[in-house]
Amino acid sequence: MIRLLDMQDYNSWLELAKEVEPLFGPMLDSKEFQDGIVNCIQNNNAFGIENEKGNLTGIIALDRIKNEILWLAVAEKYRGYNYGKKLVEKAIEELESNGDIYVQTFSGIVNEGRNARRIYERNGFVEYKDAGRNLADIETVVMVRKKTKSTAPNI
Repeated sequence: MIRLLDMQDYNSWLELAKEVEPLFGPMLDSKEFQDGIVNCIQNNNAFGIENEKGNLTGIIALDRIKNEILWLAVAEKYRGYNYGKKLVEKAIEELESNGDIYVQTFSGIVNEGRNARRIYERNGFVEYKDAGRNLADIETVVMVRKKTKSTAPNI
């Protein structure tokens, strides 16, 4: 089940961040990251997915002003259950009416990021521009999903 996160999910978010720090760079000791979690939760910009036991297994965070996916992670032991796919679809649902959607993710040469890229590509994202190295010193790119034109007839 996908749901909005609340402040009771703060520590679970930090646990997930701890797991993915080798790919994203330092987060746990970053006041900016901690403040970002609070901001996303308070502004209804963070969604989580739960497993069948109700445990939070993945998170996606959005920036509605920039129309951007800020953060996506799924706990390692729950990868392969389509949780990332479902979270990205939820983000698209939340953002698509605002125009093109952006996300910074791993470049195509990063093996560890291949699954994340595949999820974005399958949802219509294409590589837009180089984004340099992230805080973990891993090559990243910005991908974009262009807003689809409405097929509704003009009346």
